[in-house]
Amino acid sequence: MCTNRTQFLLLIVMLAVSLNGCSPPSENHQEAAVRSDMEVAEALYKKNCKVCHAQGINGAPIVGNQKMWTGRAEQGIDVLVDHAINGFGLMPPKGGKSHVTDEEVRLIVEYYLEQLKKS
Repeated sequence: MCTNRTQFLLLIVMLAVSLNGCSPPSENHQEAAVRSDMEVAEALYKKNCKVCHAQGINGAPIVGNQKMWTGRAEQGIDVLVDHAINGFGLMPPKGGKSHVTDEEVRLIVEYYLEQLKKS
């Protein structure tokens, strides 16, 4: 037969175990989420943007090319996202891929900027 004290301790243990899942993600989880976002962005890039941005077609800045991206990157992500969504120079809005969402465009631009850090 359980005493009130035993039941109370059992309740405390169960509460502690259940609250463990409520803690903020550790840095490893955050890094995994960023890595996952970049994997999604890379897949979006390969499916929708690579044709021009891997070859520099019509002056499209090549992904990872420091010389082509440095001046652009200095404009800030919001300007770059706006250019990608609305079109800029010879690039039509969303590169002609109207099915790509604005959020996906931002993710792709973040991917481009991340590639600059690697080159």
